[in-house]
Amino acid sequence: MGTAICWSFSSIFFTHAGRKIGPLALNLIRLPLAILFLAVSFLLLDKDFSHLESGVVYLMLSGIMGLALGDTFLFRSLVLIGARLSMLLMALAPAMAAILAFIFLGEKISGIGILGIFITMSGVFWVLLEHNSSTSQGKEQISIQGIVFGLLGALGQASGLVFARVGLKHEMDPLLGTLIRMISATLILWPVSYLLGRVRMPHLRIVLNWSAFKWVIGGVIAGPFVGVWLSLIAVQHTDTGVAATLMSIVPITMLPLVIFFENEYPGWRAVSGAFIAVAGIALLFLR
Repeated sequence: MGTAICWSFSSIFFTHAGRKIGPLALNLIRLPLAILFLAVSFLLLDKDFSHLESGVVYLMLSGIMGLALGDTFLFRSLVLIGARLSMLLMALAPAMAAILAFIFLGEKISGIGILGIFITMSGVFWVLLEHNSSTSQGKEQISIQGIVFGLLGALGQASGLVFARVGLKHEMDPLLGTLIRMISATLILWPVSYLLGRVRMPHLRIVLNWSAFKWVIGGVIAGPFVGVWLSLIAVQHTDTGVAATLMSIVPITMLPLVIFFENEYPGWRAVSGAFIAVAGIALLFLR
């Protein structure tokens, strides 16, 4: 739940920052800043590296699959088919995570848990569909390539959680695990972006646009720093599918923030979807 709330704030903050400096500059700068915050926190909290060897490979794979490939596919899907359809496809990530965890980790969820996941995802879908009826006016372009990228983004997020679950089984500290994921994702994104000619000194764009800097810092703290850290704690202490479902309620937890920051008021479908999702979450806690 804490992860979903943090990601809701980061979505708002990154939206404001992206409008000022562009999505590519934002994507390239957010991970190095998160690494800085995580490294400082790790040193201040006097953590140790005693369990580094046991799960580091899985956590690196988690960072590459979830943060590097998954986010890249999602951003590409956003461009091709728009935010509504992309987020609908990303809402499939909890089901994918549950299936992958069942196949590769042997995790099993009770009947009540499965019902809770289904009800929660139904509420999220219901809220996202309201966005279509009120704002999009049917302007999204259906693109097979965009749908494929959206599905790959959801699969990347789901597989990233499964790899993280394996990496954290060996008493790995979630803070250290988050730091490893961020470093591995950065080591993939920056060289690839440079080779593709996409690097345009994003840090200078932020320095020259101080009005964007506060939004970038807020987004990094809420998202790649605290949010991802909490997500690993969740994965470490509950079933992967349940954790992924709780994290997927961002469209619900964003509703009050959209009212405050964007002055947009949700309709009846969003409100009813929120109640449906809360009912599903209650079942997950009662399972």
